[in-house]
Amino acid sequence: MNVTLRQLRAFRAVAEAGSFTDAAKQLHLTQAALSSLVKELEGIIGIRLFDRSTRSTKLSSAGADFFPLAVKVLEDLDYALASTLQLQEMKRGNVRVASTPLYSSYLLPQVVADFKLQFPGVNVHLLDSLNEDVLFRLTSGEADLAVAPRRNNDLEVEEELLFNDTFEVVCPFGHPLDELQVATWEQILEFPFIAMTKGYLARLQLDLASYSSGLNLQPAYEVAFLTTALAMVKAGLGVTALPAGALTMIEHFGLRAVEVKAPVVSRQVSLFTRAGQSLPPAAGELRLFLLQATAFRRA
Repeated sequence: MNVTLRQLRAFRAVAEAGSFTDAAKQLHLTQAALSSLVKELEGIIGIRLFDRSTRSTKLSSAGADFFPLAVKVLEDLDYALASTLQLQEMKRGNVRVASTPLYSSYLLPQVVADFKLQFPGVNVHLLDSLNEDVLFRLTSGEADLAVAPRRNNDLEVEEELLFNDTFEVVCPFGHPLDELQVATWEQILEFPFIAMTKGYLARLQLDLASYSSGLNLQPAYEVAFLTTALAMVKAGLGVTALPAGALTMIEHFGLRAVEVKAPVVSRQVSLFTRAGQSLPPAAGELRLFLLQATAFRRA
C-alpha cells in the first residue's frame, strides 16, 4: 500500500469543502487532477470515500470513518516537520535583544553565556540603547526582546516582570555615608549630589523621592552616563544614587553602595515582547533563560 501525502491532502480538502470544485481551488489544482488523486486513494485502500451527486459531495460511511485517521496522519506529520524546523533554527538561529547599557552590562552577559552553552549555534545580538529607544527598537522589529525599566502600558508590547531594582547611594570608602548601614535622603543631600540629566527615568524617580521627603534635589552636577557619575564620585566630587543593578560597576570603580530608606526608591525591570506576535524559537528560549536567571529576585 503506497498512500501519498498529496492523496491524503486531496481527500481532506474535498471532505472539508464538500465540493471538488472548491477543494481544487484551495489546492491550486485542476478539478481533473484532484479527482484523479481521490480515485487513486480509493483504489489503494479499497473503499469508496465519497457519495457524489450532481448537487453535493458527501463522505461515505467508510469515508467518515477514514477521515479522522487521515487528518491525524497529516497533523502529526505537520507537527514533526515544524519541530524539525525549530530544531534546525536552534542550531543556527539569531536573537536580537535591546537593553539599556546598565542591564546590557550586568544582567545579559551571564544569561547569554549560559544560553550559548546550550545553543552554541545561535547568534545573540545585544543592542545597547538609550532608555527611551529600547521599546522603539522592539516595536519597529529591530529587536526580538527588550529589557528595560517598566514603562506606562503600551498596547504594542507585552510585559513580564523580571525584578525590582532598588536605588542605593554611592560614595567613596571612608566617606561619612560609608559609616552608615542605611542612609536617608536628608543625610544624602547634605553632600554634593551628582544626578542624571533631566529627562532620564532615574532622575525623575529621584526627584519624586526627594520631593516626597520634603526636600529639593539640587544637583551639584548633572551627567548623561552612569560611568561619568561613578568617575566623579571616585574623584571625590560628590555622591550619587544608582539602581542596585549597577553594583558590579560600582565595585569596579572601588566605591561603596549604601542602602537608602525614607523613602525606598525602586523600579520594576521588565522583559518586553511585541504584542500579539509569537517569538521565533531561539528568542523564545532566551526569554525562558532570562526569566529563570531572575526568578530568585521575584521570590
